[in-house]
Amino acid sequence: MYAGAAPLAPLRAEDVMTASEVAELLRMPTSTVEHLALVGKLPSRKVGRRRLFLRPRIEALLLDEP
Repeated sequence: MYAGAAPLAPLRAEDVMTASEVAELLRMPTSTVEHLALVGKLPSRKVGRRRLFLRPRIEALLLDEP
């Protein structure tokens, strides 16, 4: 953690989403979600062969929060 940074909240299983769950939330095809993540338009992490998304970051993006 960086000096002066706020402590992170514990990560819960329900905070981690797959591309298909994000697609359902955003009402778009999974392939579009995967493409947007690949080009950096949706925040995500590759874990092995899977791309995972954090619900708070997706919600912040929808609410236009930093």
